[in-house]
Amino acid sequence: MKQSVANVFTRYKKIMIILLIFSTGFTIYTFLQPAAITSQVNDNTSQVETGYDYQAEITPNILYPNGGTVDVGNTIFKKITSAIPFNLKSTILSERQVTVTGTHEVQLLIKAGEIWERVFLLGQKQAFEQSGTEISILDHTYKIDLDQIDSFIRQVEQETGIAPTQYTLEVLPNIQGTINDSGVEKNLQLQDKLIFQYSFEEISLVSETNFTTMISFTSSHIVSKSFTVFRQELPLVFVRIGSTIISILLLLTFLNTIKISKTNSIKTSPSEIERINKKFANRIIPVSQKINITQKSIFVLDSFKSIIKIADEKELPIFFNKDQEEEIAIYFIVDGEYLYSYETRKMTNVPDTEKITGSDKAYARG
Repeated sequence: MKQSVANVFTRYKKIMIILLIFSTGFTIYTFLQPAAITSQVNDNTSQVETGYDYQAEITPNILYPNGGTVDVGNTIFKKITSAIPFNLKSTILSERQVTVTGTHEVQLLIKAGEIWERVFLLGQKQAFEQSGTEISILDHTYKIDLDQIDSFIRQVEQETGIAPTQYTLEVLPNIQGTINDSGVEKNLQLQDKLIFQYSFEEISLVSETNFTTMISFTSSHIVSKSFTVFRQELPLVFVRIGSTIISILLLLTFLNTIKISKTNSIKTSPSEIERINKKFANRIIPVSQKINITQKSIFVLDSFKSIIKIADEKELPIFFNKDQEEEIAIYFIVDGEYLYSYETRKMTNVPDTEKITGSDKAYARG
């Protein structure tokens, strides 16, 4: 029965330890989590679309007998082309009304690789300020004069003595300004280039003709962190408090279990008297009254083992007398004028680690 109770307590303590470890770990985890997170919300998105639509001014030739302005593909024949007119259109589309303020200046950049470059103005700088959900920043037709460019390049080659086999023509809209959405401003800086490679025989398109730029207006929102417990969304603060209380209750319960276990262990442990009487029951003779020790020499022994040793050597019985009030017992041997005794300590229960054997030392009294 005692063994069964001990096993129950052992299993119960193991379960308590597992629950306590899990609860404490979960509590620590909740305190390591941020109580709130910052979430970015997209309030509005503005889309800037820039497009180029170019053609070629052709002199009459066998391919184009009438000449004039014609639509061409990615390759323009330089010898029969005098200019490249193009329409540049830049529009802002927004989910809600915005105000756009800034300037635009259309430039033509001629580059001879890494050797030199030169900027020509195709359109003077102009300011703009408009509001709405669909705003046209720029919608104008410009012209690249190839005769002028060819004349300039030949003069540079003649004066410098350097004649690269290929040049680059870059059209730059150079749009700069701001987009304002309900007091929130975003910079607007666009240089979506239309690029041609310029050689002795042909001019080739090497860039895209349509470009799109996204400008987002976001705001920050602080959102309290939550946990899902049994399919219920609970605030992190509430989970922290709850898990902390549960951990404390489990700890107190565990400590109380250990205390009860130790108390029961002490209560169920047999006393020294019980252990001696059980082990040596056939050699102990209980007596109700103490012997007259007036004329006897008394030897008080430190252990019951000494009593056993003397009784074996002298082949004498062991007498036992228990004092109920003092809660002690005296084991003694009478050998003529000598009396050998061992007195138990004043306690009814001792831990299991106490032994009934000890030192064989004896000393005389009286």
